[in-house]
Amino acid sequence: MAITSHSFCQDCTLRLSGHVEDADTKEKLYAATVLLKELNREITTDENGDFVFGQLCAGEYTLYISHVSCDPVEQKIRLDRNRHQDIFLDHARKTLGAVVVEARKGIPNTGFKQELSGQTLEETKGLSLAQALSKLNGVSMLQTGSTVSKPVIHGLHSNRILTINNGVRQEGQQWGNEHAPEIDPFIADKLTVIKGVDELKYGSDAIAGVILVNPKPLRYLPGYYGELNTGYFSNDRQYYASAMFEQQLKKLPAFSYRVQGTFKKAANISTPHYRLNNTALQEANFSLTAGWKKEQYDIESFYSQFNTQIGIFSGSHMGNLTDLKNAIAASRPDDIYLGKDSYEIGRPYQDVTHRLFKIKSNFKSGIGKFHVQLAAQHNRRQEYDIVRDASRKGAQMRLAVLTLSEDISWDHPANGNFNGTVGISAMQQDNSYGGRYFIPAYTSSTLGGYWIEKWSKHQWEVQGGVRYDYKNINTTRYPYNSEPLSYNFNYSTVGASFNAIYKINDQLKVNTGVTLATRAPYVNELLSDGIHQGTGFYETGFIDRNTALVPDVKPEQSFNMIAGLSFNNSKNTFSAELIFYNNIINNFIYLQPSPGDTMVTVAGTFLQAKWKQTNARLTGIDLALNYHLSKQILLTSRTSVLRAYNRTLNDWQIGMPSDRTTLEAAYSFNDRGKFSGTYISVETPFVFKQTRVPDESKHGLQDYKEPPAGYVLMNLNVSTTILVGKNLPVTVGLSGTNLLNRSYREYMNSFRYFTDERGRNIGVRLKIPLEKTL
Repeated sequence: MAITSHSFCQDCTLRLSGHVEDADTKEKLYAATVLLKELNREITTDENGDFVFGQLCAGEYTLYISHVSCDPVEQKIRLDRNRHQDIFLDHARKTLGAVVVEARKGIPNTGFKQELSGQTLEETKGLSLAQALSKLNGVSMLQTGSTVSKPVIHGLHSNRILTINNGVRQEGQQWGNEHAPEIDPFIADKLTVIKGVDELKYGSDAIAGVILVNPKPLRYLPGYYGELNTGYFSNDRQYYASAMFEQQLKKLPAFSYRVQGTFKKAANISTPHYRLNNTALQEANFSLTAGWKKEQYDIESFYSQFNTQIGIFSGSHMGNLTDLKNAIAASRPDDIYLGKDSYEIGRPYQDVTHRLFKIKSNFKSGIGKFHVQLAAQHNRRQEYDIVRDASRKGAQMRLAVLTLSEDISWDHPANGNFNGTVGISAMQQDNSYGGRYFIPAYTSSTLGGYWIEKWSKHQWEVQGGVRYDYKNINTTRYPYNSEPLSYNFNYSTVGASFNAIYKINDQLKVNTGVTLATRAPYVNELLSDGIHQGTGFYETGFIDRNTALVPDVKPEQSFNMIAGLSFNNSKNTFSAELIFYNNIINNFIYLQPSPGDTMVTVAGTFLQAKWKQTNARLTGIDLALNYHLSKQILLTSRTSVLRAYNRTLNDWQIGMPSDRTTLEAAYSFNDRGKFSGTYISVETPFVFKQTRVPDESKHGLQDYKEPPAGYVLMNLNVSTTILVGKNLPVTVGLSGTNLLNRSYREYMNSFRYFTDERGRNIGVRLKIPLEKTL
């Protein structure tokens, strides 16, 4: 809510000019509407994207800028002299799912990028990070039931994706299939997936890509801004509330701060025909940010804490082999595991806490700009199994990892058409465990350095970089009735990338790149031997628990060739983005189910899986089409096709997402009265059956159950912003997923052996901003 004052006795001769561009394509936006709310004055931009308001009094104003191809933006400005304001509009929510395949003039090229922001991000409020990212083309989910999910990029997940949380490489127990990123999506102003040269800033092991979770910059305009997001979902009676408040003190202009917190609680999930016991969850998170900014330097500190409790479907843990086989063969779980509509979380369940602290400083000098960052993270994971003795209250497995990281980089001054960055980074980890064994305690240290250069001239933009990392892992584990076995692993990994963009004309751009990435094996792949609770599997690593013999497990090495073509017609009514990639991965590490084996333990009988290594090739296409049938109607299509091949077996690679296409139609209403930004969209995902699995007639049993059938869903989104009073825009949204309440199972969900996916889910969301500018 803005406090605005205009004096009637002053000389109202001030001038406000501006320029409007598409934030993604950098195209000048012709016929964008610019509204000066306080005066109800409205003009449109010219062919250069420019506008001018004259005869204005000094004071505070609210600009509302909209364009048919972009998300609208509202900005508060203070006018005490003639002023020029540059405004950048994000792609409309229907086009953000497409890969952005172009250079940004004046903004460093990041190679291949997808971004989720604006109204598309608003639609995902209340969902997990992976669920939000799955809106992007080429990104799907690896699920453990309906409560745990993590992103999959072009068929790859977990340790092959680096997640950067507010500039810090997120480190927890991310190696687990059911270990979702411990990040509150509400802290993000945008979610970005990048591939290419800029991956090298974060590691040489980003085989799948990098996810950037970016909060918006701290406020350095005197005054405050607050926001409340709240909502409800019908399927599991989930409710959530997230609040944020930030302020910049007028008397202390260099200082700014922000506080943020989220609470979420959900009951048991319902499929179309039954409700799953013990699938409730609860989440409580908060973060604090403070900054000090001067002309030549700035410093910022950030602290966040993520806490969650997640129930594991009780029908996935069986007491004996017969019950396990019956559960897999059955079309639905036994009634004993169904029907309870409750927020109660019982055994088995997980309790996870992640804490992160960072302090970062940037300072300018005559020889460039320097960045220094120190960070500490502590991740604690506790897993509670079903126990026969009710007096046993503690967790059956406790994992904790402390991570310290140090980063320093230097942006050298521009030299002709060149600009670049040189950096070094270090990381130290101490992992401990207690209770049931899965992985041993270990310590590790990593030291790395990188060099990136970027060059641009006329239609060309070229960039390249190289990185080297050295990693050491030390661990000791204790075999049954034997002496301790100590292991020391040392890995050298190299990453390199080259990317070139050529703008053929104003409508057509080509983007090509090659990337070499190397990933050292993780401790779980080497030394796991135990129950992976969330997945219902007993996993075994490469190294036998009772021997000191270490097999030759080599680092994964990826050589990824990627090419993109981007087209926009002259009227900006049609756009197309096509991405082709061919990722050759040597020594690919994967988890192979063992259908001929099961593991009987004191905690029950479990499916079994073993880590294996092979040579693989992942080839695919992402295609996004957008067509403005009229000013108000937008048609969108997103298609992802993947062919994953096991080159060692000369057969398909197991555990890869199937092909999928999403069709969407959106209608935007004209603003009327107190209603603005009103739209309705209908989305239909088509997910095909995964038929490209290993041939069991050649290689023996490969899985416990054949891939499920394909499915078609129908989803809905409606949103509008209502002006309450004079200055309070309240956004109300309605969503519906699986509206037809179809029963289906997803191949990338490990619980497909036991249960259907979530049924119809209706959601409502509310966003209330509050602002005062001094």
